[in-house]
Amino acid sequence: MTQPSRSLEARFENFDGHRSVVVRWRPAQPTRARAVFFPAFGDEMNQTRRMVKLAAEALAARGIESVVFDPHGIGDSSAGFEEATVQRWLADCKAIVGREHARSSAPLLLIGCRLGVALAVETTRTLPEPAAALVGWAPVLQGKQQLSAMLRAERIARMQKAGDTYATDPRALWAAGQPAWLGGYPISPALAEELEALDAAAPPNVARATLIDVRVPVGSEPVSPAEPLMKRGESWTAQNVPTRVQAVPGAGFWNVADLVDVPALAEATLAAVELALEPAR
Repeated sequence: MTQPSRSLEARFENFDGHRSVVVRWRPAQPTRARAVFFPAFGDEMNQTRRMVKLAAEALAARGIESVVFDPHGIGDSSAGFEEATVQRWLADCKAIVGREHARSSAPLLLIGCRLGVALAVETTRTLPEPAAALVGWAPVLQGKQQLSAMLRAERIARMQKAGDTYATDPRALWAAGQPAWLGGYPISPALAEELEALDAAAPPNVARATLIDVRVPVGSEPVSPAEPLMKRGESWTAQNVPTRVQAVPGAGFWNVADLVDVPALAEATLAAVELALEPAR
């Protein structure tokens, strides 16, 4: 009989002010490293769950335990989204990473998707020693980039609704101390302010980083990372955090109507992790 390459554990764990589901994919063989996944924002998180699952399963097959959690007010958190703030998310990120440090001395890997990359970068600043690696999927390193995209989508949606009488600008609502609904979520004034302030452009506290852009190929031409991401990688490398920036072909799986797999992203993640663990072998 073939032995399973992994086991799955899901349970509620306590965080500051709420409880949330934490899912762990445990390898059948001795654990070589631990990977903590930092989720994308809002509906992007829901759309990326399948890719996170595929990557976690592939990592478990390589002897790497993966941990997935929902921060304050998101997904299976017992708190409401209206209570969510960047600072509460970062407190949860710090808590889950701290628990993994306490459980094992195996190398720590941080894998972020979209805005989750910024949360992962900021979390590294609280680590007592550098993590083995950061892997970023389609990174959003500034919260104002995420907020601007939501504001733009909301403005377009209102313009397309004939006879729409709801014309209050979200920023006016925030100035009045009220939440604004963006992408189906109540964005509080506090969350909007903290997203505007979130800037993870400075290099993370890691031994190495890999930033992976996901680009739709045009014809037979190979895909290339966006120029700003290339410059970010060069800046981090110049500041003593060796950073590889690459692109993989695929659709924007975080922002499509149907679930989309990007096998090249999972493969690039495995390669980045293996490279980071080579000195520890």
